[in-house]
Amino acid sequence: MSDLVWLHEDALSMDHPVFDRAAPGSLAVYVWDDAYLQQVDYGFKRLLFIYESLLELDARIVRGDFVDCLGRLAREQGGRIRVPETPNPRLQQVVEQLRGEFEVDVVDGRPFVSLPREADLRRFFRYWNKARGAAMNAGGGAGESC
Repeated sequence: MSDLVWLHEDALSMDHPVFDRAAPGSLAVYVWDDAYLQQVDYGFKRLLFIYESLLELDARIVRGDFVDCLGRLAREQGGRIRVPETPNPRLQQVVEQLRGEFEVDVVDGRPFVSLPREADLRRFFRYWNKARGAAMNAGGGAGESC
């Protein structure tokens, strides 16, 4: 049985620990949900960044509703979904909907940066203003340096 690894914009990295927990031969997928992307009102540059990041990954991009697409693919893969943790309430809601039918494993990852307090995740610019200093220092602001 292989797993379905659901990538989302909060974890666009093939070195995320979710892949360490996934069975060999698992399918990594990103769901391009137009309704969600319109709701969060990402600008063109953010959408382009997400798309270009996905092109660098060994992931399949599917277009449609989160729950419909992930449910169909999870049934094809064997019924287990592994997903990187996210602070995004909408994506957490999708995880809870999927748990009604599938085994869903939410996997913690190493943060991009460590911020001293809760970050404003509504606008990337606000987040980046707080994270830039920590992200650009030696060691990336998270974990240990070499």
